[in-house]
Amino acid sequence: MSTPSLSRNADFIKLWTGFTIARVGSQITVLALPLTAVLLLGAGPTETGLLVAAQMAPSIVAGLFIGVWVDRLPRRPILIVSDIGSAVSTDLARVAFVPALVGRTRLVAANSRLQASNAVAQVAGPSLGGILVQTLTAPIAMLCDAVGFIVSAVFIAAIRSPEAPRSRETAGGVWREVTEGLRWVRQQPIVLRCITAIALANIEWFAVQGILVVYATRELGLSPALLGISLAVIGPLSLLGAALAGPLTTRWGLGPVMIASLLFETFSRMLLPFAGGTPEQAAIVLGLSQALLGLTVPLWVVSSVSLTQALTPEHLLGRVNSATRFVAFAVAPPAAFGAGIVGDLVGLRPTLFASAVIAAVAFLYLFLSPVRRFQHPTPQIEPA
Repeated sequence: MSTPSLSRNADFIKLWTGFTIARVGSQITVLALPLTAVLLLGAGPTETGLLVAAQMAPSIVAGLFIGVWVDRLPRRPILIVSDIGSAVSTDLARVAFVPALVGRTRLVAANSRLQASNAVAQVAGPSLGGILVQTLTAPIAMLCDAVGFIVSAVFIAAIRSPEAPRSRETAGGVWREVTEGLRWVRQQPIVLRCITAIALANIEWFAVQGILVVYATRELGLSPALLGISLAVIGPLSLLGAALAGPLTTRWGLGPVMIASLLFETFSRMLLPFAGGTPEQAAIVLGLSQALLGLTVPLWVVSSVSLTQALTPEHLLGRVNSATRFVAFAVAPPAAFGAGIVGDLVGLRPTLFASAVIAAVAFLYLFLSPVRRFQHPTPQIEPA
């Protein structure tokens, strides 16, 4: 039985709406939390780097085991509970749930729409976050995140599509199931190379995240509202990237699109160390950097997630997604904390320049690999 088109797929629209609301709230906290540390507690680069590292570390390890639960249990209740708890299992369950809602032939279109929601959140979230921090204080601004996840859970609860039962072997327990996902990733050379490339890119991504608010507020002199507006520039270009992801992957293939996204990210990071002048001039450079990232994120996420969803057997989707997340994001805590320490020792601009060099290495690694010739995956057919 064929699945309805996305515009007529009521359950996908519910998932999409809940995802959008939750993302807007999360983007408010992304800015409000470090601003709380910098403006209210006087945190420096080392402290903000440690804050980013502390946010990421628990979810990376827990995600491996959450992936097992995502494959064992119905995915819609996991989405509801994790929305209420704002846990990492939200993303793992959502990625595993999408193929069942839309069918594997519409993955690029579905993931493009979800990334368009990310773009909306990246416009609305930081802008609202900066304004709310400046007018109502940062702690109150972060309450909006909790409200967003609760509303999202209501929409997910309204989904009515039944999930196909998944059989599993219980011999060996949870750890055997965790390693099964890791083993599958290791045996897929294209997937493994893509994950390695994004792990390299994530070193610089989280290094920048660890020190960007300190750099922008103390060295560039941006106010919270101006910083929020600068960061929100990522949104319009993310909408463009999400709109282009489908046509470009059809025309060029998934591999070239992923390589192009890393090239945009390299250019983006090269701009940051050279920001300066008045706060308004510095905000323009920061906004240009964010605009390039706006193209990077949807092109990478739509192509890489669609590739993994198409190749992965249904009964392994949760574990494979958690395994890819673990490999790609295990670098995040040491990168963020290390960037804070290096920023205190040698300065923020040299640290940002080193991050740009790492982005260039990630681009070259993927460009010089067989991924550049990879076009489209053959969807995995489940055995009868």
